[in-house]
Amino acid sequence: MADPVKSLKTPSFDHEPSSADYGTEISRLRTEIASLRELIADRGGEAYDKVAKQASVAADYVSSEASSVANTIREHPAATTTVFTLIGALGFALGFVVATASAESKQSWYQRYLTDRF
Repeated sequence: MADPVKSLKTPSFDHEPSSADYGTEISRLRTEIASLRELIADRGGEAYDKVAKQASVAADYVSSEASSVANTIREHPAATTTVFTLIGALGFALGFVVATASAESKQSWYQRYLTDRF
């Protein structure tokens, strides 16, 4: 059998905390929140500084590479035209091959069904 419940203590609500207790608790929580905000701000500032530095280095690198490519294009316009023409021709040929292959499969879909029935 189950043990009988001996006695249940009901909580007493006679004692109410004073407003001074609330005030000290609120001030303590405010100081803790302020310290957490400072900690987060310091860490966020450090991360922002690191990211800004790396972004600046990357932007400088991209800028120098772009100017290098621009100078090469200015110095050798015929070679640049040849390279872009070859790239365009290769792209056209690749597109033509893909379009031709997909056109054959799309046009002959009905032939698969007709050859099985006749």
